[in-house]
Amino acid sequence: MQDSVSLVFTISSAGFVLAICCYAFLFLLLLTDKAANRTKNLLLAFAAVQVFWAMFYLLFSTQPFISADSVIVEALRHILLFLLLFSCLSSSEIRWWSFLAQGAVKLVIPIVFCLALVNVFVPVSNNIIFSINLLLCIGQLALLEALYRRAGPVVWQFKPLVLGLGLQILFDFILLAEAALFSRIDPQLWAARGFIAALVLPLLVVAIRRIRSWAISVYVSREIVVNSTIVLLAGIYLSVLAVAGFSIKLFDLSWTGLLQAILIAVGCLLFAVVALSGKVRRRFKVYIEKNFYANKFDYRTKWLSLTQYLKSLKLQQDVDYQAYLNAWLTATGYQRGALIRAFTPSQLHAVACLGRVSVTADELNLLQHYCQHHARPGWITDLSDQNDSFVQFKGDTLKIDGHLIIPVFDEQQLWGLCILNTPTAERLKLNWELRDYLMIITEQISSYLLLTLASKALSENAQFAAFSRMSAFVVHDLKNVKAQLDLMLNNSKKHMQNPEFIKDSFDTLEAMQQRLGNMLSQLTDKRTDSNSSSKFSVAQELEQVIKHKCAVRKPLPTLHVLNNCMLSLDKERFSSVLYHLIDNAQHATEETGKVEITVDVKTDVASTVLQINITDTGCGMSEQFIQQRLFKPFDTTKGNSGMGIGAYDALQFAQQHNGQLTVSSVEGEGSCFTLTLPVTDDTKE
Repeated sequence: MQDSVSLVFTISSAGFVLAICCYAFLFLLLLTDKAANRTKNLLLAFAAVQVFWAMFYLLFSTQPFISADSVIVEALRHILLFLLLFSCLSSSEIRWWSFLAQGAVKLVIPIVFCLALVNVFVPVSNNIIFSINLLLCIGQLALLEALYRRAGPVVWQFKPLVLGLGLQILFDFILLAEAALFSRIDPQLWAARGFIAALVLPLLVVAIRRIRSWAISVYVSREIVVNSTIVLLAGIYLSVLAVAGFSIKLFDLSWTGLLQAILIAVGCLLFAVVALSGKVRRRFKVYIEKNFYANKFDYRTKWLSLTQYLKSLKLQQDVDYQAYLNAWLTATGYQRGALIRAFTPSQLHAVACLGRVSVTADELNLLQHYCQHHARPGWITDLSDQNDSFVQFKGDTLKIDGHLIIPVFDEQQLWGLCILNTPTAERLKLNWELRDYLMIITEQISSYLLLTLASKALSENAQFAAFSRMSAFVVHDLKNVKAQLDLMLNNSKKHMQNPEFIKDSFDTLEAMQQRLGNMLSQLTDKRTDSNSSSKFSVAQELEQVIKHKCAVRKPLPTLHVLNNCMLSLDKERFSSVLYHLIDNAQHATEETGKVEITVDVKTDVASTVLQINITDTGCGMSEQFIQQRLFKPFDTTKGNSGMGIGAYDALQFAQQHNGQLTVSSVEGEGSCFTLTLPVTDDTKE
């Protein structure tokens, strides 16, 4: 019996030693974080109390929960646990005094403290002490249940915390329930208390990493986590064996050869899988590295630096391939590299080199093979990796000044390759983290690069489009010049002896010469708009348009000037726009119809505007035609004789001068175009 008690005492001591080590480690781990908030302080206090609690029971052979010193230690542990749970249930923005002033905190903490004092100074039966601690455990479990329910969408963050603390509190509940029932602490259950406290630690660390509202960044080196996890798995396996042996002893069974053989075979199989399977070890190590160790790069700083650098590259400028290659080198810390354009897998061209000589013909031949057989999206080749298929295929013939080959894809089409290199001592190990990082920066840099190329192509296309658009307007004006020449030639046979006709002909030729000069200037300067402005009379200019341009076609327009004014803008453009509108009205009207032009100046409190109405009695237009086709460029109802830009040009002219062009029309009755332009007070007549 004495040996059994000694064994239990030894096991419980080992458990408390383990708990001291675990929570001392947690305390130091929390000290490494720079966060300063209420939850971190409470976690530090909880870890310190756990160390003190385990050290107390390790050093002093006292009656648990019964002696005065044990009552104080357990009360302190209860208080810290309650404060931690209340903090989780409260907003992280609440200050310390506001947190402590909450009703639940002010009620529970003093009660626990008072109960501890009563147990110390007032003789109380053991059952009452056990029952009081049992009620405190029930309260803590209730708070855990409330925390789980209120977690909502982020419940996965709090699950490890709920499971870990729930396990510890539930074990204390079972221990105290049996103690209250039998008026004593079960020594075997008590021996497991330190182990249970230590078992909670991994779940607490995972919870600290997961819960974002705590803003605590805790990292453990991958070596420690990998090794401790292997030890933990081995411990679980040994625990399974121990439970099996305890069960056999409890039920007075015996080990059979079959059971022993199975357990030994399972253990050997697991050991062989871990020891011999590199794939299993790699997957296990990647999982550990992704979830438990600090990243190699400060991604926030790297991402901001890369974004600011790419932002400094202007999209409108010529493509600077060396600047984009430098972005790759800066983001990785490498010293030299090359950027190669792949027009086809067999047609490669080096567009940039930094820190190295130009790409040789032999390197291009090797890279051609790489592009044809090995390049694929999402994969980066490490030329120092002997297990890589490209490295194995080329073997000793692989002579490329590079460490990493990064393929750049435009959607699913290979755009090119980025080759990076640096001295061997400074090379980065191409693990999962570096692959993901390189793919992210490659996506970012290549997006900017491809956007710059697309912007350049778009700019060139826009220049051609602008020139083509301007040419269309020139062709439109040339047709008008031709119409004037036709009119002169037709009338010359009848009036060539008339001095007035000869004078008008020379005036018309002078106007056409000026128009052709303007068109030639526009073609030379590749502009669609002229910046020349002049002051002119609206009524006089309309008279000239009607006399020299619109007399070719009937019905001849009639001009009504109610109020005239002076305008200061491009006179040639104004005349061209009015001619287009009048000419459209003439085309839409029978020779026996009417085309009337009214000029008026409207003045109100806010502004003064020129209003020109062009009214005809022609075929009219439907509302659908006005909305969908009238102002659409290059859409004409005149067949091959029209360009479809007259109404469009008039609308653009009105909008460019802060005016309006409105249309009212009735099918079969006629149409009215109203052009309004702003007029200053000093130009009114």
